[in-house]
Amino acid sequence: MLALFFLASFFTYMQYHLAPKIRYLFFSTLAYACALLVKETAITLMAIMVLFNFMFSRERIFKNRYLSLLPHLFLSILYLVFRIHFFGSLEYGPKPVRPLYDNLLSQSRAWVHYLGTLILPLNLNVDYDFPISHSILEIQVIVSIFLLVAISLLIWRFSRSNRLVGFFALWFAITLLPTNSVIALEDLVCDRWLYLSSVGYAVLLGLTIDWIFHKRIDPGNRTGKIIFLFLCALVIELYGFSTLLRNFDWTNQRTLWEDAVAKSPNKARAYNGLGLALLQEDRLEEASRNFQQAITLEPRGGQAYLNLGYVYSLQGKLDKAIEFYEKAIPLNPRLLPEIYNNLGLAYFNQRKMEESEKYLRKAIEFRPHNAAPYYNLGLCFEEKEDIDPAISYLEKANELDPDYFLPYEALSRLYKRKGWNEKSQEAYRNFLKYSKKG
Repeated sequence: MLALFFLASFFTYMQYHLAPKIRYLFFSTLAYACALLVKETAITLMAIMVLFNFMFSRERIFKNRYLSLLPHLFLSILYLVFRIHFFGSLEYGPKPVRPLYDNLLSQSRAWVHYLGTLILPLNLNVDYDFPISHSILEIQVIVSIFLLVAISLLIWRFSRSNRLVGFFALWFAITLLPTNSVIALEDLVCDRWLYLSSVGYAVLLGLTIDWIFHKRIDPGNRTGKIIFLFLCALVIELYGFSTLLRNFDWTNQRTLWEDAVAKSPNKARAYNGLGLALLQEDRLEEASRNFQQAITLEPRGGQAYLNLGYVYSLQGKLDKAIEFYEKAIPLNPRLLPEIYNNLGLAYFNQRKMEESEKYLRKAIEFRPHNAAPYYNLGLCFEEKEDIDPAISYLEKANELDPDYFLPYEALSRLYKRKGWNEKSQEAYRNFLKYSKKG
């Protein structure tokens, strides 16, 4: 979706420069706004547009070149203001995932990995186990830096005679910078980050093929042309075959994460993903083994403890479920709302209502807009025969999530106990309506 709006905005912006009609500029600005709402990395479009004006604009006057960028610039500033207002800063987390020096060294290898993936899209993986580099003297880092410098010089040389080469090479780099640069993200490489950048690669590949065909093949050499076109067909066949193979991996969640486990056997998140996929298929024992393997590989992870606790709760092993939920508490603060909700539900199933209420209230405190703990707290009060608070919490759950069908059933039951037959029937109709959607 990001690529759709990003490319639509750039295309209509180019149309505005070819035929300066205000509707093109309006649609370009609208598409840019949509792209920003989809994903924040869309802000790189501003850099692409500035580069386009610098390299291709037919306007000689500086003011005329860049005046058309004012609506996009206004949107960019507005977006950054809102981003800082709601999230406090432009940073992704309270502290860096890894040191800047290690991140830069690792990113040099990541960029070479991406180029290799585009040229030969084989052995793709949804969760790479990409090692971190700690020294510039590592042979892989040295080779990566050498290759990047050599490729940059080669592109600079060709861009002197064909500006499209330089523009789309910079397109590739600019659109990849938000995810693969000085900002240290949890993942070092990720195939989906290449999606928009691959536009630059695709154009460069097309320009290369065109250059070889017109500059290196004799126009009178019919055999040479046939061989060249045959080789081009093989390239298309390679990409098509790679796509076909990858589609089998993406058949469903289980096949995707089975592939990830096979390719990243030392990555805890791969086992956690496979465990969740197996959990959806009610293969609890297999899911449990994968979560245990994830804990073995990453004892400080937190997510696998939460998931394993959930498996134990489904198996009726509530004491073990509570044990693993409690182990998860100090490991990952972001999981606390879910951990506390699950703890409250586990204690509810043990009919320990005081403990249940305590943890459900904690879950609401950490995430007040989540409907699930309100629903569970409503059931807790119903169990204690405290009907009015039960109704209040159940109604709050449906207020937060009108499609959440479970509270409607409980409300129908409680409304009937209060003698509110019409409301009871309406709640039951909503239960039937939304449960079908679910």
